[in-house]
Amino acid sequence: MTRDPVRVSLRVNGRREVGLAEPRTTLAVFLREELGLTGTHLGCEQGVCGACTVVLDGVAVRSCLMFAVQAE
Repeated sequence: MTRDPVRVSLRVNGRREVGLAEPRTTLAVFLREELGLTGTHLGCEQGVCGACTVVLDGVAVRSCLMFAVQAE
């Protein structure tokens, strides 16, 4: 069963960014594919290597382990 995409609004590098994401889309995939922000890298996709680390509300998080809808 697929769910309808959800509107996700984030402030990235001081700019408001808005896109659509399915509920199970990771933050890393959302940043790269929906917003075109390819500075976020995907490595192991298990949260071990740290390549996908982003700062969210002042805390470093692994964006491959977080859903985009959680970051809003």
